[in-house]
Amino acid sequence: MFTLLVPQLAAVEEAAVDASHISKWWFGGFALFVLVLLLLVTVIMGKGRPHS
Repeated sequence: MFTLLVPQLAAVEEAAVDASHISKWWFGGFALFVLVLLLLVTVIMGKGRPHS
């Protein structure tokens, strides 16, 4: 299992170095956008369905 995680960890670290020029506010804004989108989908899909 350790041999599977090490290459993935290296790839994640390399991607983090490549993306280090992007502001952390963009990541936070994107995360907020995804959460709001999921909340909207949950509310829209839940309309008209009774809860047990």
